[in-house]
Amino acid sequence: MRNLSQSAGMNAEKQAPTRTKLSLTDELAVERTRLANERTLLAYIRSSLYFSIAGLTLNSFFQLKLGWLLELGFWIVSIGILIFGITRYRQVAKKLNISAFAQKRWHLLMEEEV
Repeated sequence: MRNLSQSAGMNAEKQAPTRTKLSLTDELAVERTRLANERTLLAYIRSSLYFSIAGLTLNSFFQLKLGWLLELGFWIVSIGILIFGITRYRQVAKKLNISAFAQKRWHLLMEEEV
């Protein structure tokens, strides 16, 4: 026979958590975090562009025999940085439960998996 407190605990686990209205200070803190997340994504994009430009510049400036290999290496690092930045942005955005307005701005990055 089950204890009454055990069955009540099981029902509480099945129920979805309720949301409470945040205070103005908390809402502003969440908004600052969202903006910081966007700035971080832009920094990753900037770094990715720098690596791709560096690969092109080094290849064309030094005219090495295997310069294409050097350029390819920089492009691989560039794509890796971009993928990591987008992945990180999406993880943080999901944790923040981005509002509808932010989803419209970043709809390409924030598509929800169904």
